[in-house]
Amino acid sequence: MNINLFLKRVQASLICQFDELWTFKVDLGINVLNTFLEVIMWYFLAKIVDPATLGYENVGYLPFVLIGSLAIFFVDSVYNNFTGRFNEDRKNGLFKLAYLSNMGVVEYFSINFLVSVLFDLFTIFLPMFGMYALLITLAGDTTTIFFSMANVITVLIALGIFIIGNLGFQLMTVGSVLFLKEGDPVSFFMQQFNRLFSGQLFPVTFLPKFIAFLPKILPAAYIILIWRDTLFLNKTFADASTLGLIFAGLVVNILVFFIGMYIFYYGIKRAKIEGRWF
Repeated sequence: MNINLFLKRVQASLICQFDELWTFKVDLGINVLNTFLEVIMWYFLAKIVDPATLGYENVGYLPFVLIGSLAIFFVDSVYNNFTGRFNEDRKNGLFKLAYLSNMGVVEYFSINFLVSVLFDLFTIFLPMFGMYALLITLAGDTTTIFFSMANVITVLIALGIFIIGNLGFQLMTVGSVLFLKEGDPVSFFMQQFNRLFSGQLFPVTFLPKFIAFLPKILPAAYIILIWRDTLFLNKTFADASTLGLIFAGLVVNILVFFIGMYIFYYGIKRAKIEGRWF
């Protein structure tokens, strides 16, 4: 990967997204408001469950708000910066151009992700922490959060593993869409009727939507578990149980990533052979 070319592509993407954001200023306000509402939603949702029943005695429910909000943010961010961006670029012919310019999958995702995080710092992260701080002040929560260097490293390792696995699921989603020749898969029930009367019962066209839903329950649950133990129970990578979780998560998510890569490139190959391209 040529670093100078990569930086130029990042700069071009940054300019394009800034122009888009500046053109649609109303969307900026909607994103900030949506962030406020999401944190408040997690606030009321967390009050339903007593953290002590989950093994987190002396840990208030408000810290769970932040962990849940951040986890869902990264799930949505990886989706938006690969599957969502792919669908937009495919319709506009930009992904074909990116592929022809020898831009790899990892570089394509990295450019979108880095630029997106820069904008999300002002539209999501700061509003999220601001609302969280306001809730902490109003509720008077005094929960201790462990934030030493070892804790930060553990959190970042878990985040990296999570992104690898989540990107793998997004690659599967895009690859299955290409393979099935469906840009917008039909609904599950209509598909079932079609398959039933044609003698084929496996829900093939439902597959992209099903795979796209998996990151909501698998990688998100993994990262929430490690982050909670690290930040609230002070269990870092030096702890045997946490190290076991990290190792198991790394193996599984790398496997998911390579399966995703295979399905993605197989989908592209099928599209090219059948003359559909994008």
